[in-house]
Amino acid sequence: MSTSFTFLRHAQTEANAKGVFSGSSDLPLSKAGEMCAQQTAQILADEHFDAVFYGTAKRVLQTTDYVLSKMKEVPKIILKSNQIREMSFGRFEGLSADEAQDKYPKEWERYMQDWQDFVFPEGDGTRDFYDSCSRFIHDILFEYENNRILIVAHKGFILACWSALLTGEMADVFTRDIGNGEFVTVTV
Repeated sequence: MSTSFTFLRHAQTEANAKGVFSGSSDLPLSKAGEMCAQQTAQILADEHFDAVFYGTAKRVLQTTDYVLSKMKEVPKIILKSNQIREMSFGRFEGLSADEAQDKYPKEWERYMQDWQDFVFPEGDGTRDFYDSCSRFIHDILFEYENNRILIVAHKGFILACWSALLTGEMADVFTRDIGNGEFVTVTV
């Protein structure tokens, strides 16, 4: 048998639409995000999941609420977890990439040269964040083996978990992408 993870990225926020770093900012869905979450919920309505895990940020909670409200079969396990979170981008929060580069040129250069060992000023370290996501997803894999699991989360969290499951290599985190309101299923 195998374990199936469906990773759903929260729907769009105003910050997502503007293209700014918004990792630890607790933002609600935009109107477009609400519509997207409703559409995604409709697509997932007939899917069977044994468990649903989701984070505590408003945008994740709202997306999860839409999805759960449409499910024809309620999962046996529905758990909110503080471990499902986006990386804190520290001083980069609320800035676009261009703005971060202009405002913090030295930090931006370090980030571009060695993103795997970068620590965002007043934020998270990328390696620590990846390791935390990897531990979380492997714990879930161990505890819920041979189940179908839905995880509603953030882009960074999903990409880190995806890499941890498929290759175990942090270096390939950015070889994949997932848009707002999109989902992907990984079976291991």
